Amino acid sequence: MKSAFQRSSSLALLMGLATGAGPAFAQDASQSVPAPGSQPLGELTEIVVTGSLIRGTPTDTALPVEVYSREELEKRGSPTALEFAKTLTISGPTTGESYYFGGPTLIGSVNYNLRGLGSDKTLTLLNGRRMDINTANVPSLALSRTEILKDGAATIYGADAIGGVVNFITRERFVGIDMDAQYKYIDGSDGDYSAGILAGFGEGRVNVMGSLEYEHRSRLRALERDFVKDSLDPTRPGYNTAPWSTLTNLAGWLPRGPLPAVPSASDVGEFGAAIAGIVPDFTPESCAAVGGRYENDFTCAYNYIPYYSLVEDNDIYRGYLQLNAELSERMEFHADASYARVISPKVIASPAQPMVRGPAMASGALFQIYAPITNPYAADFAARNGITGASGFTPVTYRLLGHGGNFAFGNDGFGVPDRVENEIWRVSSGLKGTLGDWAGKASEIGYDFAVTYNYANKFNTHPDTIGYRLQEALNGFGGPNCNAPDLDPTRFGTQNPAAAGQNGCMWWNPFSTSFAGQPVRSLANPNYVPGQENSIELTRWMFNPRATEEISENTTVDLVFDGKLGVNLPGGEIGWALGGQYRDVKRRVNVPDPIYNGSLACEWPSQFTSANGPGSPNLPAMPLSPDDPDFRGCTPDGPGPFVLFAPLPPSSLSRDQSSIFAELRLPVLSNLDFQAAARHEEFEGGLGATVYKLAGKWNVAGPLSLRGSYGTNYQAPPLQAIPGQVTVAARTYTVANGNWLGARFITDSNLKPETATTKNFGVIWNSDGFGAGHHFQATLDYFDIRTKDKIDQVADPNQIASLVFNGEGGRITTCDPNVQPLLNRVSFNVPCAVGLSAVGAFSSISTRYGNGPGQSTNGIDLQTMYDLPVGPGDLTLSLNATRVLELKTGPTTLDGVVVSRGDDRLGTLNFATFALSAPEWRANFDANYSFNRHNMRVGVNFVSAVKDERPGIQYGENGEDWITVDLTYRFAFDDSLSFSATMANAFDRDPPPAQEEFGYDPWTANPLGRTVEIGVRKTF
Repeated sequence: MKSAFQRSSSLALLMGLATGAGPAFAQDASQSVPAPGSQPLGELTEIVVTGSLIRGTPTDTALPVEVYSREELEKRGSPTALEFAKTLTISGPTTGESYYFGGPTLIGSVNYNLRGLGSDKTLTLLNGRRMDINTANVPSLALSRTEILKDGAATIYGADAIGGVVNFITRERFVGIDMDAQYKYIDGSDGDYSAGILAGFGEGRVNVMGSLEYEHRSRLRALERDFVKDSLDPTRPGYNTAPWSTLTNLAGWLPRGPLPAVPSASDVGEFGAAIAGIVPDFTPESCAAVGGRYENDFTCAYNYIPYYSLVEDNDIYRGYLQLNAELSERMEFHADASYARVISPKVIASPAQPMVRGPAMASGALFQIYAPITNPYAADFAARNGITGASGFTPVTYRLLGHGGNFAFGNDGFGVPDRVENEIWRVSSGLKGTLGDWAGKASEIGYDFAVTYNYANKFNTHPDTIGYRLQEALNGFGGPNCNAPDLDPTRFGTQNPAAAGQNGCMWWNPFSTSFAGQPVRSLANPNYVPGQENSIELTRWMFNPRATEEISENTTVDLVFDGKLGVNLPGGEIGWALGGQYRDVKRRVNVPDPIYNGSLACEWPSQFTSANGPGSPNLPAMPLSPDDPDFRGCTPDGPGPFVLFAPLPPSSLSRDQSSIFAELRLPVLSNLDFQAAARHEEFEGGLGATVYKLAGKWNVAGPLSLRGSYGTNYQAPPLQAIPGQVTVAARTYTVANGNWLGARFITDSNLKPETATTKNFGVIWNSDGFGAGHHFQATLDYFDIRTKDKIDQVADPNQIASLVFNGEGGRITTCDPNVQPLLNRVSFNVPCAVGLSAVGAFSSISTRYGNGPGQSTNGIDLQTMYDLPVGPGDLTLSLNATRVLELKTGPTTLDGVVVSRGDDRLGTLNFATFALSAPEWRANFDANYSFNRHNMRVGVNFVSAVKDERPGIQYGENGEDWITVDLTYRFAFDDSLSFSATMANAFDRDPPPAQEEFGYDPWTANPLGRTVEIGVRKTF
């Protein structure tokens, strides 16, 4: 990586490229009033106007831009990037919280989601140049301000700006040293803390600035919060049922007769006929003793959430270096490099993944493993239950570990830990200025030429059980040091009774005698037999870490010319900008493990796997491509060696895209100004899009102004969307009692760009207030965004399952695919039968990934600020609010079936679909009082309640409004030293209840409760 960094840095520096999306020099402060919360314009030497490429464009243009200065955020107690993103009223559900079920690889990586359309539709910039969607490398200490364009901007910046643009802008020519440190007290954890140092030197033609920062979040276990405990007692009316699974290691076992001479692809054909009914490995009393929920003779459900954490240990290391140089009166050079490393060493998960398929020849989740009577623990189980004549046992369903935890990975969470490491770095540099005398009449034409390189490396592990290893251990041939000859290669696994359990080979005990109790809650297991627990070494051998490294690279070359057209309108001379952009995008996925990447079908002790049914030859254990029709991985039914996930073959993809664009500023009258822009972009592979935009502002009279815009936008298909590719994941299914089962996403071959139209109309009032020294400003904007051909899963697997199992109680009403074509997308565990319950009936659902229904949203943004002198100081009252009036997803058809006639997502949790919660209102009210060296602030944050739209009565059915109050005090000892103290959520409000795993919606709220943070800043 070091050499790649050096090459990219050298390339950018040698080419002399500059950052900054079209600089515009500041007007006199009296001509342009900053937005609420912004830094006064008179304090800046240069303004980068987000949304325009023409120099001299006023900062109060027709485009709706919110500006947040460094000074304003200091008054708020210097919130973290995640805290800042979550408080934006224009933002939808936001990732970055330590929330396992939202994707463990996102922990510590803040993705902005303007308008709730998805983070992939919000473009993030650093100094006007593209950066990775993971904003961990934004140098918070070096920032001057953050500008947020609340409007589509594809004409200016290219693809991916449908929802808007977030532009982080660094300090220009900082000289000195700036240090800060913060500590946040959080009840139940060791707290969060951060420290950073910024240094800059050079007051002449050259300025160099650099910063180093460190942030740490400490683990907060789930059971540290009472609202999480609402799921623990299944006998309490109205308890939270979300974190319960019926796939567990306390199972019911079916005694089997002799093994068939020739195995075939059914449970009876492979394991023999049942000689008795299901024998439970628990009683209602012993199930409850370990915190379980008794379902039936073969299911003691378990609550997995005690094993998880609300917040995980997370470290972020961040560095930034910037060079600004005035090469001549007409030429400036800029270069910057930013780096971040995000490490979550142990993201604790469930003790093991659910088994939705296994090494058995028949597909599905039922009867996937076999414990022969030669297994001493199986023999003990038979003796304890008075079973005679059994050759072995098969569980109806099974999970390797559950109630008893998993101690094999040396962590205090008693579960399987993921490791997440994200590395992000970026280099950008270039030249800007005017052409000069050599260009004659074109001497005042400006140029802005830049190259930007972004690199992101996402590494994570996500362990899963290897099914065939479990079967080997049940046969007595488990462990890394076992090496015994297979005497019957026609049958699955090693067959050699005399060698079982000998010479380094170990037995697996799958029964309730194997664990002492539920470790997190300190519940004793009455069935435990000391000495019958499974060894740490054997348990660890059962898992594959499934390590994945995803590397994304993109190089962007920007060239923009701008100037005056020489044509005067009554309001002034027409300004123009013309330019082009070239982007080279690369993505590769490295999967080093031969089992996980599919290159090694199985580590068989012989050269053959089992036969695939009577009359079929033995399947050789030779590497086959996962897309080969004969690929079996380690399971005869084909998906691969794991009990839940599929193999992931390595991949390497790239795409070039280039665009040309033009912009005009038309000052029609002194009080009427228009901006017009168009862009055409071509993508490798024959895809392309042309977009345009028209915006205008009219200063009607005195303090009143009107503004509006209309434009089209687009987004290219993701690079990783490979036609025909099959991706396997886990999903929770409503009709299956919320169980996590398999989901398969098959990418369409005819993807096309997603497109959108955006509208914005605003009213601006800017005047004196009701007294001397008062100032009042208000902005009211109406926005409307409509997308088409959204690139995503076409239908959610949960929706498909609910349509197939659409009878009362989640039962199937037809098994005729001509009547219900979606039956073909269900992987059944048992033959389909009318009246079959969804619980335990299927293991996976398949759906399409491609162009699906569009989205439409509209609403109103309100920003107000009133500033007045009070006593010895100044009081500022401000209100930012967003009221979403509509948020809908269009109708969906899959295989000729209407999956949805359109979802009205507004005001709902949206848990049953692929969307996220959508509150109608988000608002922030601030009262800030400053006098002498003191600054005091009260902030009230409001998010309206969302209703759970799933059928039936849910925990937290109607939600609650999320209202928190923050108090901040800042004292400046002198111009160089300040102290701040913040009490967030001062009244210790719990997040609104929701039937999700932790009992709340983590995308809009947080589980921290009342926190107290202190900070110190010192400047030299």
